[in-house]
Amino acid sequence: MDSANNMASLLKRKRAPVEVSDTPKRSKSAKTKSGTPLRNPIQNPGWEAAFDPPPATELVKVNNTTNGDSNEVNGVNGRPDSPESVEYEDFVEKDSKENNGVGGSSGRKKKRKGRGDKLTAEEKVKASKRQAQSRSEVPSLVSTFKKTGQEPWKLSASIGGRMVNADPVFSRDEKFLIVAHLGAVHVYSTANSLLTRSIKLKLNESADLPPRIIAFCLSPTDSNLLWVACSDGSVYSIDWTSGAGAEQYWGVSSTGCIHMTVASMESAERRRDVVFTTEARKDGRFRITANELAPPNSSIQTVARTIYTSNQRINFLKTAREGSIVVAASGNKILVGRLRSTEYDTIDKMRYEFRIFESTDAIKSLDIRVTQRQGAEDMKKANPLKKIPVVDLVIGDVRGVIFVHNDLFPKLWIDSDGKMSGVSLTLAPRKLHWHRQAVHTVKWSLDGNYIISGGSETVLVLWQLDTGKQQFLPHMAATIQNLVVSPTGASYGVQLADNSAMVLSTSELKPTVNIAGIQTCVVESEPSIESQVERLDEATWKQPLVQRTPAVISPTNSSQLLLGVGQTQIVRAKKPLIQSNPFLQTLDLGSGHNLSRQALTRTNITSINAAPGLHRITEPRITHMKISHDGDWLVTVDEWTPPHRDIQQTKRQDADLIERQPRREVFLKFWQWNKESASWELVSRIDAPHTLTRDSGDAGRILDLAVDPSSLRFSTIGEDGVVRIWTTKTRKRDGVVIRGKDNKPLRNWNCEFAVALGKAELLDGADAPAPSGCVAFSEDGSILAAACNSNDGLVHFLDPESGAIRLSQTGLFEDEIISIAFLGQDLVTLSDKLIVFDLVSEEARIIIKASAATKSLSTRQKQEMMHLSIDPKSRTFAVALPTIRDPGSLRTASSELVVFHQDARAPQLKEAFPTLITALIPALSSEGFLVLDTAAEIYSVIKKGAQNITMLAQSTSALQLDAADDTADLMPLDQDDDDLEDAEEYPTPAATQDGDEDDEDDTPVVPQQKLAEIFNIGPAFALPPLEEMFYQVADLFAAKPLRKGVV
Repeated sequence: MDSANNMASLLKRKRAPVEVSDTPKRSKSAKTKSGTPLRNPIQNPGWEAAFDPPPATELVKVNNTTNGDSNEVNGVNGRPDSPESVEYEDFVEKDSKENNGVGGSSGRKKKRKGRGDKLTAEEKVKASKRQAQSRSEVPSLVSTFKKTGQEPWKLSASIGGRMVNADPVFSRDEKFLIVAHLGAVHVYSTANSLLTRSIKLKLNESADLPPRIIAFCLSPTDSNLLWVACSDGSVYSIDWTSGAGAEQYWGVSSTGCIHMTVASMESAERRRDVVFTTEARKDGRFRITANELAPPNSSIQTVARTIYTSNQRINFLKTAREGSIVVAASGNKILVGRLRSTEYDTIDKMRYEFRIFESTDAIKSLDIRVTQRQGAEDMKKANPLKKIPVVDLVIGDVRGVIFVHNDLFPKLWIDSDGKMSGVSLTLAPRKLHWHRQAVHTVKWSLDGNYIISGGSETVLVLWQLDTGKQQFLPHMAATIQNLVVSPTGASYGVQLADNSAMVLSTSELKPTVNIAGIQTCVVESEPSIESQVERLDEATWKQPLVQRTPAVISPTNSSQLLLGVGQTQIVRAKKPLIQSNPFLQTLDLGSGHNLSRQALTRTNITSINAAPGLHRITEPRITHMKISHDGDWLVTVDEWTPPHRDIQQTKRQDADLIERQPRREVFLKFWQWNKESASWELVSRIDAPHTLTRDSGDAGRILDLAVDPSSLRFSTIGEDGVVRIWTTKTRKRDGVVIRGKDNKPLRNWNCEFAVALGKAELLDGADAPAPSGCVAFSEDGSILAAACNSNDGLVHFLDPESGAIRLSQTGLFEDEIISIAFLGQDLVTLSDKLIVFDLVSEEARIIIKASAATKSLSTRQKQEMMHLSIDPKSRTFAVALPTIRDPGSLRTASSELVVFHQDARAPQLKEAFPTLITALIPALSSEGFLVLDTAAEIYSVIKKGAQNITMLAQSTSALQLDAADDTADLMPLDQDDDDLEDAEEYPTPAATQDGDEDDEDDTPVVPQQKLAEIFNIGPAFALPPLEEMFYQVADLFAAKPLRKGVV
């Protein structure tokens, strides 16, 4: 009892803020060994026994007694265990030779030191329980708990999402810009950049690979209709002004759809939309199909006709002149087709004639422009050019070359005698070359005098064809993926690879609309065309993985989510590159808007982002990020490793030694929030805070970063096995305190303590496992838990005030430690086991073994894709584990999320995600968690009935902010300013109003202008706080109109 009380008092102990002396304390040597050896708590029943609870492997079954009497212990001698602790066996599967670990053989058998051949206490407990009774077995954490519908928690609808790689669409009046995400269509207003409408398609979610939108375009016949094609071969016709049609679709192909375009064609005195699709055939070939899709219950039949077949994949498709001209790209071949006759009744009777010519490399982008031939009216009827329009074609290939084909049709269909023939003449296109890599997009200007192109150089290039001059718009923040010219030619719609889009005015090339989504990593759906080009090898992960996204929520504004993002977020499914994420994106969860993006490391957003050897210049990667409890300090860890080829040229070492000891730059940065500039300012930068080994001078990785929830203190642990505690110090010059503009003392950050864990010789060496380590502060900041590579699951408990190790406990994790966290008096550890250990009662509440598939993952895969998060408000914790079905690819990888309560054995929620989870953090403003996945979507995990923090991050139509009011008493929108001054105002309720008299209609009448005064006050990023806007709207609708008789 004494030890339990002492541990409880330690966990509840609070301390006052500590003033750091002007003279910095001497940091303890990294080689200093702890003077607190492991103790047997049974032999030391005093106060120190509270710091040495028995290992989790020595927990025993207890025969329950009452009134605190002695209990009979089975297996080994030990102290009585609580009755509740026995229930943790319900989560553990029997350990046998046939099934090593839960879910099957793990395939990795590691030796345990100091165990011998004797049965452990845990094995004795299991044997005793098998003899005593038969219990239900839980196979593993993944796919263990079945959803019953009675879970007290739920998963909310997602916000955000990744824009598909397709051209955005302008409405005919250019008042709206339409973009598509993986499963939804979003309509944005070009007046204020606000999301006007979000239309979610009803997709077939039961497929192994969930369908995604691959192309969409506006109907040429009805400007309110939007045609949308999905990867599973389904085609939707949606009224984008109302959202109608999102639940019905036509299945045009059972083998899927690759690309789509629409043309308005007329024949037999009837005009209809014809949907052209490229798709794969069951025999392995590819085809172009023309489809007339009739609505349900229509007298018109749905018909289709294959107009071309190919042995190569057809990637792009465009039509012109009401479908009479079709242009497609297949590898390095250009397919040009023309309609032979307009005399057909139905689509299945139409005929096309195609010509083919080749380019030098694979084609990445193309555009077509068709105009009437000048002087065609004066030509003789015998002249074949009289009926042939001028077809100009521009092509961009994967090596950065642009080819311009002017007046293409006569070269394809007319021979030297002036007769129509099938002989193809030699094509001599005009060649333009500025891009170093693939031309991702190329378009004609509306007048045909310019060509606009963009690529990975982040530069928009305007080519003036008459003079050959170029005009550049550099620093576009990311790779330019798609570009579209507005119907009037007054604007360019540009989509970037960082999940953002903008509208540029053609006259000034200045943005008028900015749309930015969540800029985190997503897994590519299929290999890109430019991947066919052999380029210099870049740094890749040995095993397929998706890097975790550094994410924190601001304590001062819980609706602001801070994310570590990069310039390019696409992750290759096979051999993924090591992605850099040098930027900090701030996202407003309440509105779903992007607030800002700031560089935290050096960046290369310029036209010169490649070395002389043409390999890409990589940027540092932010690996960890934490924010202080007061929201004033942000701490980041970024690291950068030079390419392997550069190391080989500078250091003459064998390949094994280079791989074992890579050169690395590691920086620990402390940022302070500046209210005036509304940005983070760098205050302190620590170079190489940890070393590679105890005796090495090379920079080592920082394995984990923790923040003290009660004071300005941070802690790090490196691969050298050293824990460092960082605190602030007042900045002085010649003994005088240096103050800032606000007259507050300036502060620096320094290392207060450096504590070595374990013996260096056990951590170093070529045979040592991959480094892993974790640190975590208790909720009151009185205890710092630290763990690193250990064969016996050793966790140290340090006093942050002195840096002394007060407790060393074994058996708290298995193999590599992935994450640790405090939840009240419990310590939660995530490794190949999920263990919840009560430090006061000295018992394990829960022990769950991971599946064999999870155990088979490498250490890096576990560190990047396994997540643990604690929510102190609800006393719950959440765990996310990955499932990689194909060991060599991420395309079918998924994650599973399980939420546990501290005092309940059954999970509160279990959800399977079709994507990988990249971040899992607690929602500070309410009870629950926030989940970020590789679809760039954010989910809220909350209690049923609780308010979702992202509930207002919807379109204006969903919030009914742009709905027209049919009330006759409302003022017209085109009313003059003079009339507005004389208009009747509707004040808020006052004490002089008669509240006892009942009105016939108590419904408040709110003019639309009043709402416009609240929401249309500026661009999206300049809106006031969401809470303030809510109360303004509430005041309007709560107001009771005064009677005309009231004076």
